[in-house]
Amino acid sequence: MSLQLKRKENLRQGLRRIAEARLQEVSRLMGKAGLTAEPVHTARKTIKTLRATLRLTRGALPEDARKQRNQVLRDFAGRLSGPRDAAVTLAAFEKAYRESLDGDQRSKVRLPWVTRVRQALAGQAHAPVKAETYQDAAESVRRLTGNVLPFQDDAQKDGWEDTVEAGLRKTYRQGRRLLTDIQNTPDAPDEQWHELRKRAKDLGYQLALLKKLKGVKPLLAKLDEVGEALGDARDLTLLREYLNKVRDKRELTPKEQQSFRRLLAYIDRQREQLHRHALQIAQTVYRNGGEKFTARMAKRWRSWHTG
Repeated sequence: MSLQLKRKENLRQGLRRIAEARLQEVSRLMGKAGLTAEPVHTARKTIKTLRATLRLTRGALPEDARKQRNQVLRDFAGRLSGPRDAAVTLAAFEKAYRESLDGDQRSKVRLPWVTRVRQALAGQAHAPVKAETYQDAAESVRRLTGNVLPFQDDAQKDGWEDTVEAGLRKTYRQGRRLLTDIQNTPDAPDEQWHELRKRAKDLGYQLALLKKLKGVKPLLAKLDEVGEALGDARDLTLLREYLNKVRDKRELTPKEQQSFRRLLAYIDRQREQLHRHALQIAQTVYRNGGEKFTARMAKRWRSWHTG
C-alpha cells in the first residue's frame, strides 16, 4: 500500500488511509512476545509519523480527540525507549571511541574500561522489552484502529485549507522560531537543539506525504540532513551523560584516564561541528515566514492535485 497521497484522491480519505496502514504496522509489531532494538526502532519511528500526522491535521480534528490520540501514541512509544536509547548510545560509543584514537595504533589495544562500557550498553541494547511492560499501552493503541483521524465535517470540508494548512504552518513556524532562538542564544542548551530536531523531523514526516509536489524532494533531503546531524549530536549527548555516570572513573589507570578524557573532548568537538552543520542547512529550510511557506505549498498542491 502506498504511503503517499494520490493525485486524484480525496485528501482526508488519503490521510486516513495512510494513518490506518501505519497503525496496522505498529499493531503487527506489538503482536510479538517481546520487542528487541530493531522492531522497537521501527515501531517508534512509525508512531512519530502518526503523531506528526495528527499535528498536520490539527485544524480538522476535535482538539480533545487529537490530544487524546497523541497521548496514547506517546505513552506507548515511551514504554519502548530503553533498548533504543541503549542501542544508539552503544553505536555512538563505538564510533566516537574509534575516531577519538585519531590513528594512534598504540591506543587500539582494548582497555578494560572500554570493554566494561561496551558490555554494559550491549546488554541493555539487546535485552527485549517484555510484553507485560507495554501491553496495556499497546491495547490503547489498538483501540484507535478505524478512527485514528476523526475528522469533523468530512464530507463538507476536504480542501487543503480546512485539512492541513493550519497544521503545516504551525509545524513550520515552530521550527523557524526554535532556529531563531538558537541563533540568538550563545551556547544553546542541548534540549533546545533536540527540540529543533523534533520539529524538523515533524516537518519532514508531514512533507513526505506530499512528496510528489514540486520542490518537496529537495526540501526533504535538507530536512533529512538536519535531522541526521542533530540526531548524531543527540546520540553523543546521551553518550556523554552515560559516561559521566560511570562509577569507577577514579579507579582508572593513568592510561585509561587519558583515553577517557580524550573521548570526552572528541565528543564535545564533534557535537559542536554537527550543530554548526545543522544550523547552516536549517537556515535554508526556514528562510521564509510560515504564511509564505504554506501559501507556496498550497499552490503546488492545487496544481498537482488537479493536474
